[in-house]
Amino acid sequence: MTDELSRIKESADTLSEVDFANQPKRQATAVAQEMHSQFEAMRKFAHTNYDKTKIKFKLFIEDDEKPKDENKEKPRKYSQRRRRGKPKPDKVIQVAQREICPVHKQKLTTLNQQTSKRLVIDLVLMKSGIKKTTTLYKGFKEYCSLCKQYYLPPDITKYWKAQLYGHGFKSWIIYQRVALRVSYGSLIETMKEHFHEKIPVATIPRAMQDLRKYYVETEAWIAQRILESPFIHADETTINIKGVDQYVWLFTDGKQVIFRLCETREATIVHNFLIGYKGILISDFYAGYDSIPCKQQKCWVHLIRDINNTLWENPFDAEFEAFVAEVRNLIIPIMEAVQKYGLKKRKLHKFAKSVDNFYTSSIDGKYYKSESTIKYQDRLRRYRPSLFTFLEQDGIPWHNNTAENAIRHLAIQRDMSTHFCEGVAQDYLVLLGIQQTCRFQDKSFFKFLFSGETDLEKFEAHKRKQ
Repeated sequence: MTDELSRIKESADTLSEVDFANQPKRQATAVAQEMHSQFEAMRKFAHTNYDKTKIKFKLFIEDDEKPKDENKEKPRKYSQRRRRGKPKPDKVIQVAQREICPVHKQKLTTLNQQTSKRLVIDLVLMKSGIKKTTTLYKGFKEYCSLCKQYYLPPDITKYWKAQLYGHGFKSWIIYQRVALRVSYGSLIETMKEHFHEKIPVATIPRAMQDLRKYYVETEAWIAQRILESPFIHADETTINIKGVDQYVWLFTDGKQVIFRLCETREATIVHNFLIGYKGILISDFYAGYDSIPCKQQKCWVHLIRDINNTLWENPFDAEFEAFVAEVRNLIIPIMEAVQKYGLKKRKLHKFAKSVDNFYTSSIDGKYYKSESTIKYQDRLRRYRPSLFTFLEQDGIPWHNNTAENAIRHLAIQRDMSTHFCEGVAQDYLVLLGIQQTCRFQDKSFFKFLFSGETDLEKFEAHKRKQ
């Protein structure tokens, strides 16, 4: 007995008759092992960078690693002007006074030479780096005899009374927080070390709120462009809002990205966003998408992943293994054609006959005993109209990895932050949508923020001129 236990201890990994209770071995027949390899290769083929790293359908894919951090920050209420003394301005700018009353449209008059001032600390993007500036804006107040009140110069009203930091300063904060996922504590420390500014925690959510309002038109433009696309990817994930799970919905056409926050997983928000949409919705198999009144393409990566996992869980189910082999024989030639020719209807429509033959021989009117086989027979029968839409039209993706790629950034931030405040979450999601849009279009989110531009197309045109 001692010898046998010693043998098990040393060779357990290679003995087929020995298994582990806490982590059972993945067993499979030779045929199933080959199918596992091919299905994993198909999942890798769906990745956004597959063009750069061509693969064959016999490779394995490695699991992605998810970075984890436990940074937790609870914002406290402070004013932006909570600081010792006033900094000395680098320059003083005399701004033009307002000439016409915004209410009565009459000419304003100058009384008593009353002045208004705003001291603004800002960051300016230079060719060689970032420069900190401190500017004092001064201008005369103008008086309306009908309103019985003074009006400030237009260039001063751009800054609210207690504001201390300018657009560039807030842009740097947003880039660090949204794009680089820097925690509140680290951001405050970096601000102190790099720019000698000791900011209160509340400055960060205030900056997000200000820039969210600044980019209202940008978000509207992104939404409009997505709805003009011939196809839209949709996905959802959870985030924690003060201890309660809420759902973040994502919509993207592969170029533009937008996020929406909802308290539940009900698909009402999808219906509202896609009102009147005539294109194709690409999604996973969540039942909430089924009632959307437009053409759909279901994600083959999700289906392959589910089939592959079920095959691992049932290594000796001969009927299910034979069924999966038929699915494999149908889909792999299609994937090879996509890899060779791209998503072109003239190259893919010929597989319609193969699909018909598969459903005739393996789905319709076929009786199975295995629960796993019946489960996927029902799914393939139910979603037949939306599983092969990409064969009928040009350029329609067969997977939803684009949406998962866009939502991954949020998932990592969710794991790092553990929870969000509702108001901050709304602001964060608007800015994250713009950041992901810049990433998908290979544009600099950092430079876009500092440019002060709200139109991504104008920003790109200006960058080309430079």
